[in-house]
Amino acid sequence: MTGKPKLLLVDDERDILEFLVRVFRDCDSETALNAQSALEALQKQHFDVLVTDIKMPGGSGLNLIETAKTNWPDISIVVITGHYQEMPAEIDRKVHEWIVKPFSVQSIREAVMGSLKNR
Repeated sequence: MTGKPKLLLVDDERDILEFLVRVFRDCDSETALNAQSALEALQKQHFDVLVTDIKMPGGSGLNLIETAKTNWPDISIVVITGHYQEMPAEIDRKVHEWIVKPFSVQSIREAVMGSLKNR
C-alpha cells in the first residue's frame, strides 16, 4: 500500500471518535456517527479499514459490516464494542478483530495496523 492508510471510524459517541482520530493522526481518517452516514461515506470513497461500533442508534453495526463486506470485499473491519457476545459465524468471519471497550491506544493501533498487513 502506498500513502497513508484510509480509515473510516464509526461510533455514536463523539468522545470515542475524537479519541480515535487522535490515535490515528498519522492516517487519513473520516468519521461517522451512525451506520447510515458510514454507508454514505463508503459509497463516495475508498477506505482500507472500517473501525465500527455495533450498537448505534439509526442502524446496526452488524448491518454495516454485512453491507461493507458485500460491496467492498477488500475492506478490513475492526469492531469496537462495549457489548461483545458470541457473534454469528457469518459476521465473525468478516471481522479482522474485535476490541472490547474500554480499550487502550496500543490495542486499537495493533488491531488496525494488523488488519492493514493482512489485506
